[in-house]
Formats: sequence, C-alpha cells, structure tokens
Amino acid sequence: MMKQTALKLLRVYLLGDVGVVVLSLFMGGDWLLNSQLAFVCSLIITFASFYSYQKMVQNSLDTGDIPKDRFEHLYHEEDDDRDDEEDEQSPEEHTKAPSNIKISFKNFARSYKSAFSLYRMMGYGFLFLVVLFLIRHNALDAIAFFTGLSLVPLSSFMGAVMGKKGENETNK
Repeated sequence: MMKQTALKLLRVYLLGDVGVVVLSLFMGGDWLLNSQLAFVCSLIITFASFYSYQKMVQNSLDTGDIPKDRFEHLYHEEDDDRDDEEDEQSPEEHTKAPSNIKISFKNFARSYKSAFSLYRMMGYGFLFLVVLFLIRHNALDAIAFFTGLSLVPLSSFMGAVMGKKGENETNK
C-alpha cells in the first residue's frame, strides 16, 4: 500500500519536473542545473520524511500505542450496532483517559525521533552540500533553486486538491 502511494507521488513529482525542464530550456543551463539539483534534494528529503513517519506509525502499532482498529471507522461506513454497543457500556468500563500533558509529551517524544531521523538529516546534509557546491562554482541561481525546491511541495498540494476534487465529483 505504501509503495503504491510513493509511486503515485513520484509520478506527480516527475510530471511537475518535466514542466520545469521545459522552462529550463528557455532559461539556460545554470537554471536547469539549479532547479534539478534542488528538485533531487527536495525529493530525497520528502521520501526520507515519508519513510521515517511510516516507520514511526508502524512502531506505534507494533507496541500497541495506537490500537489497530482506532481508525477503522474512517474506512468503513458507520454501523448502528457499534453505536448500540457503546451506549450499553457502563461507566465502570470506561477507563480514565491519561492527562493531556502526558499524551502531548509522548507524542512529542515519538515524533522527535522521526523528525530527526538519520535519513532526513542525510537529505538536509546533501542539500547543504549542493548549495555549497553551487556557490563555490559561482553557479547558484536563487530563483531557479527555489523553483526546484518548491516543486515537490506544490505538486503535493496540487495532487491533494485534485484528489479531493475527484472524490467530491464521484460522491455526488
């Protein structure tokens, strides 16, 4: 499932990159170099983030921090039977929820590990080295570089908007 999602995202990103390459043909070689290096860096960081958060969620599921059926209701239609079962539970069956501070700290500790994962740090390190390389060779074009960096987030946004639009049209 996750590989299919990653491949769909990669297709969207590469489609956007084709547009930048066509634009680069009119702008020149430095523009192409800057935009493509930035695009590759952004892609590495994005997939490293994707992988680290996937790993974090899987570890949470494996340790039981997140019950496997917690989000099941989002994928299945609401059953009246479930509502009846929940109403029949006595107050003693409901356990006291942990305090918000404990939950917040636990979530922070869990997301901290994935935010500073080795893969992401290597991606940002590669981005840093690319910028140094371009500066050293007097080839840094800031507009082209930021165009390449912004391609992945903008493609993700457009894919999400188009996906929601498609879902709304099929639900009517």
